[in-house]
Amino acid sequence: MIDNREQFLKDLAEIVAFDSVERERSAADAPFGAEVRGALDCFLNKASYYGLKVGENGGYYGWAEYGDPEKPLIGILAHADIVPAGGGWTSDPFTVRRDGDVIYGRGVADDKGPLVTMLYVLKKLRDEKVKLRHRVRLIVGCNEETGSLCLKKYAEEGEIPVVSLVPDSDFPVINSEKGILHTDVAITPDEQFTSSVASLRAGTRANVVPGEASVTLKSGSAACEKLRALIAAFSKEDVFSTPELAENLMRVGAKPSCFAVTENNDGLTITASGIYGHAMAPEKADNALWKIWAALEALIPGSKTVDVIFDKLCRPDSASVIGAYREDAETGKLTMNMGVAEYDGGELTLKFDFRLPISANPDETESALKSVFGDDASIKRTRFADNLYMPEDSPLIRTLLGVYSTVTGKKNPRPIQTGGGTYARELPNAVAYGPTEEDEVTDLHNADEHIALASLDRLFDVYVKAIEKLDELY
Repeated sequence: MIDNREQFLKDLAEIVAFDSVERERSAADAPFGAEVRGALDCFLNKASYYGLKVGENGGYYGWAEYGDPEKPLIGILAHADIVPAGGGWTSDPFTVRRDGDVIYGRGVADDKGPLVTMLYVLKKLRDEKVKLRHRVRLIVGCNEETGSLCLKKYAEEGEIPVVSLVPDSDFPVINSEKGILHTDVAITPDEQFTSSVASLRAGTRANVVPGEASVTLKSGSAACEKLRALIAAFSKEDVFSTPELAENLMRVGAKPSCFAVTENNDGLTITASGIYGHAMAPEKADNALWKIWAALEALIPGSKTVDVIFDKLCRPDSASVIGAYREDAETGKLTMNMGVAEYDGGELTLKFDFRLPISANPDETESALKSVFGDDASIKRTRFADNLYMPEDSPLIRTLLGVYSTVTGKKNPRPIQTGGGTYARELPNAVAYGPTEEDEVTDLHNADEHIALASLDRLFDVYVKAIEKLDELY
């Protein structure tokens, strides 16, 4: 159990207070912006205060360690950056709120809560002067959510641990991570679309299921006038319950109450709300962008651009429909998320996140996506991270399963696979390990992100024991 719970929560609250989403460089030593730099400095100051040796490299990453500097390293990899908070929170996302055994705030589960828990693991080792054959270094990256350039730089420049653990996924242990493919599609929309749509906006990151989306219909366009006529006949509150729109909305599971219509200088703006979520499990979220395309398909009949996107890309089986779907026993199913849409005239940009099993090929996946639009679009790969797989019978996996079983009392645990991408793929002999159980709900990348304090206590206990066993193994 974490020592001094109240101080732990205070330390966590100070780091959560930073809106550490990657932004433009703000200084020579702040490559990901001032807020990320602030979160890193906050961590380093606390680690130094607790008597740990600290270091950093130009704001890309920092570290704190315990142990003899002449001994080899055991690594723990965590990150100080976050995804955007988005809307829909019931309290300030940058103020830790406690409700019984549960704490709320952006990053409490991913990954600031685990980061501060690991700081307290190192603090315990130092306070108790635990003798180890290794040093233990907590490495803190600063852009895990947007490509992990931070850990790539560490892999090039830093001392490589003999083994590393990543508290940024699930227990019992992750032995398989899907590949991650981010692809942007630039589309030349047809005349029906361009004559009707002034702007379209949804999402900020490909790896987040958008919980809000909006489109503005040009004043005087047929689509805008059609919507005005429906509003005049049925009211703004009831317009999305009309037969003209309701059938399409049912196809994407949208309720009329998810929509709002407002008047502005450009025309009428439709806003759709959904539920934010992580792209590794899009089925657990509610994509607001799908709802916008459903409305547009009803309001702009004959638009090939809208029809293709709605018919092929706004459905749970989109990957199968376009011929990209793959599945295998080792790494599971391919998933697909349309996370961003941007249009202000000119090209329409859509940004996709694919999580690829071993049996999927990124080139073939992109070819399948390109085939949806043909010559009307170009594609650009913005990120690719290959799969990670470690056999279940490897010494590291067996050891970590044994530690988990000993600490939790759960018998015969088995490793699991994830669609999430972690730092484990950035360094050799690394695996994701905790902080939560596979079926534990934390609203990761969603509003009201939360985690149980009992989960952080378990994480603490498991890692203290794991360090002991890895110190023996290596």
